[in-house]
Amino acid sequence: MKVYALFCFIVLTHFVFGQDLTVSDVILDELKTVVIETEKDTFILCVHYPNGYNPQKSYKAFIGLSGGDQSLKVVNYCYAAWFRSGYFNKHITIMPFVDRDTINFKDFDSDQVTDLLNGINEHFNLEAGWLIAGTSNGGNAAFNFVSVDPKRFEGLIVAPGMLSDSIEVNSDWSHLNMVLAYGQKDNKMWIDSAKKTGKQLKKLVNSVEVVELVDQGHILTI
Repeated sequence: MKVYALFCFIVLTHFVFGQDLTVSDVILDELKTVVIETEKDTFILCVHYPNGYNPQKSYKAFIGLSGGDQSLKVVNYCYAAWFRSGYFNKHITIMPFVDRDTINFKDFDSDQVTDLLNGINEHFNLEAGWLIAGTSNGGNAAFNFVSVDPKRFEGLIVAPGMLSDSIEVNSDWSHLNMVLAYGQKDNKMWIDSAKKTGKQLKKLVNSVEVVELVDQGHILTI
């Protein structure tokens, strides 16, 4: 456990301080800041609305969970490098970010996850069948979020991410479609975890595909 914690610290430090997180203003202009207040907490979201967005119309949600410390700077980078995709043009892309040093979405308990998801659902006009995606810490968080309310989602994408031993996969997961990606140049621990998670889920979800991203390391490039 101590070795794993040290590894995660090294990855986090590299992500925040060793990577150029510059994002062009053209891309940043696509994002809006939304603050939602629940009975328990206040959450700040970076949001990309579909073209021709109509608040009276319902949309599907694409929840993007960044890696590292999930600060605004890292969330913006993850949007530019990964979550900004034509595949999700008809979704509202919603990316929560952390404005406190004491939290990380991968460590949210079930009550906190439920509070955040319900807050998002109440603020936006959303259809059933959300997608959730994450990278690194965000990939681990994506599994955490799904475990709390699997029926809210129709699919999960991580690049990379791993299923915690503490998460119990039950019949409520059986409809889910998943893509588990990892970088060809990533650390062996992440690669092995992606493959292990794929094997664990193969007979428990509707579909799961393990994908190697050629020439990629742990952090996707824009």
